[in-house]
Amino acid sequence: MLKQNERYIVFFQAVFDVLLTYAALYLAYYVRFFSEVFTQSVPVEFGVPPIQDFLNLRYCLVIAFIWPLVFRVNKMYRTKRGVPIIDIILSVVSSVTLSATLFLVATFFLRPVREGVVVSYSRAMFVTFWILNIILVLAFRLSTRSMTHYARKKGYNQRHILIAGAGELGQVFAQRLRSNPEMGLRIVGYVDDSPGKQGQVIDGITVLGTLDDISDIIRREGIEQVYTALPMTAHRRIYHLLSQIQNECVDIRIIPDILQYITLRAGFMNMDGIPVINLTETPLSGANILIKRAFDLVVASVTLILFTPVMLVIALIVKLTSGGPVLYKQTRMGMDLKTFDIYKFRSMYVNDQGLQGTGWTRVNDPRITPFGRFMRRWNLDELPQLFNVLAGDMSLVGPRPEQPAFVKEFRERYPRYMIRHKVKSGITGWAQVHGYRGDTSIKKRLDYDMQYIENWSLSLDIKILALTALQTYRNTAQL
Repeated sequence: MLKQNERYIVFFQAVFDVLLTYAALYLAYYVRFFSEVFTQSVPVEFGVPPIQDFLNLRYCLVIAFIWPLVFRVNKMYRTKRGVPIIDIILSVVSSVTLSATLFLVATFFLRPVREGVVVSYSRAMFVTFWILNIILVLAFRLSTRSMTHYARKKGYNQRHILIAGAGELGQVFAQRLRSNPEMGLRIVGYVDDSPGKQGQVIDGITVLGTLDDISDIIRREGIEQVYTALPMTAHRRIYHLLSQIQNECVDIRIIPDILQYITLRAGFMNMDGIPVINLTETPLSGANILIKRAFDLVVASVTLILFTPVMLVIALIVKLTSGGPVLYKQTRMGMDLKTFDIYKFRSMYVNDQGLQGTGWTRVNDPRITPFGRFMRRWNLDELPQLFNVLAGDMSLVGPRPEQPAFVKEFRERYPRYMIRHKVKSGITGWAQVHGYRGDTSIKKRLDYDMQYIENWSLSLDIKILALTALQTYRNTAQL
């Protein structure tokens, strides 16, 4: 039933995409030729063309053909559950851009002729149309997504699923699904061959029978998807299970029994038809790397411009109050174990420079100068690291980089420690905003760094920067 409804949903989406494109073209016409702000900055040289030059039958048919076709090729009409917002944004931008480009090409062959002259179009209007089209389609997709998630949380648009295997893997999978109700996957029950689990209720989910009963359960309970969560040692039972349900009208998904090996969110890739699972894939890959880098460059550049006068004053005070060099340089280890020189405003006495590299600072550390203590409370000593960000050695947000000697020690003592080096180090991080900086628990810091790497998003970076600023303000308020 749901698959039949999905056909109507796809048709509904395609129709709205086309209608919103018509609306974008209509709005772009009025914005370009009748908006005072636009007409003053980009005057209309040859008079206002009639709207029929843009919204005519030929162009409407071209739009009705190009947009659904491109969107379908870009897999915009696949009804996947649990798609991240950033993926939706990128898909909409790329799909609309390609569609608008093809439409622009088509207009060269379909332009109307007026008084023996081929009508020329406004490039400003087409740029406006492209931007408005992205905004309208994206707003529609995100609002639809929000309404769908709300409906699923209320119990609508559910898919009934059965989990084969009530062991650790099946229970972990069930917990993940129940913590994400917006996916709309309702667990009907388990099937498991263990005699001691028959009829038991595990965290509110009933074991409905054995693997041999699965066909009857599928038909009786109206199951639409079966998730196999059996251990690797039960490969014969998996084969038997698949042979039992291959003729049933259900989707079959296999959850690999690799929990003990997964250090990050596992990713799937296809290598010439062979499925391969990446056990250490992070969200910071592909387009996300470019997004994070662009964000770093913009924010770091703006911050440097705004704080240049402050940095000059700080440099002068450091020089006048304690002599010696203004900047302190130290070798740290970053992404892919590459070493780089990190820069800070010097906050310790010159005579103790050699001690700075031997350990973390402590509360009331006697090596810190009075002005250095002031800088550290405001985090002003970290400002030169913005140059590290611009150089590409660091990011604004990420795990704090350590000295190579500490990395060598910690990689032996703490499992998963080296995963921190799969992403760029940061000026601030998820561990730091939770109070783990300097001489604090490495294990706790590592836990928060893992949480950050697994759950990275641009919004999380913005949140961490905001929390860092808030903590700085609170520290200064205590003075």
